[in-house]
Amino acid sequence: MYLLFVDESGTHAGSHAFVLGALAIHEDDAPRLQRELDDVVVEHLGRLPVNLEEYELHAGEMRNAKKPKEASAGRASIWASLPRTQRLALLDASYALIRDFVPSDVAQSPALFGVVVDPAFHAAESPIEREQFAYEVLLNKFDVMLKDVRLRARKPNRGLVIHDRRVVAEQDIQAWTTEWRASAGKVGQLMNLADVPLFTDSRATRLLQVADLVSYSLYRRYNPEAPDDQYLKLIWDGFHRVADKLHGCVHYTPRFGSGACACDACESRQK
Repeated sequence: MYLLFVDESGTHAGSHAFVLGALAIHEDDAPRLQRELDDVVVEHLGRLPVNLEEYELHAGEMRNAKKPKEASAGRASIWASLPRTQRLALLDASYALIRDFVPSDVAQSPALFGVVVDPAFHAAESPIEREQFAYEVLLNKFDVMLKDVRLRARKPNRGLVIHDRRVVAEQDIQAWTTEWRASAGKVGQLMNLADVPLFTDSRATRLLQVADLVSYSLYRRYNPEAPDDQYLKLIWDGFHRVADKLHGCVHYTPRFGSGACACDACESRQK
């Protein structure tokens, strides 16, 4: 079975994009990647803390950790006790581990996915409708990957989606998925999922934290005021491809498919 860990960015009002980032990994490899990520955290902390799970790989928080006086309106960050250079080194090492992870079976390799939706894409629709479309695209791309692994490598797998907790949207996402499993939506019918998405706290598993790192890298890359592909470049080759054609990352703009956007995801569609 493949597990798809999903996180989102840009859900707040005024965001420059709604982003879904995801890691698909075979169940046989999931425990080892979790351990290796723990090891990277311990290495950069210089010790094994009793509360290791509290040191969550949350990219935005690690880059901008708030100390107690700065966090009067919210909780202080556990990362604030570490120098910023140390935190950024850990962040770089985490992205490098994602990039360099070697699966136990190359026929069932991990894959990254990303869906970026510009707020002006289908501007007449509501934000929730655009989010629904983004989830349908993401889950269909995962479904296609499962089909590809079955046909190309003769490795039949079902997929299970595990999502970071998002209480206000959990029932909607599960209802949408139930519909897409029963019949085709705007994109297609989901044929290979074992069940509806499950939700858990990202502190419970490093693999949801990987999904955060993926979504964060995309969110920064598509910031129109200050695009930054520092992190996306590190993991770009990990996005799912079919016959060497990029499949796992898509950017929806008002002129999607017209060639107006020159980002790597959009240009790959023109080739």
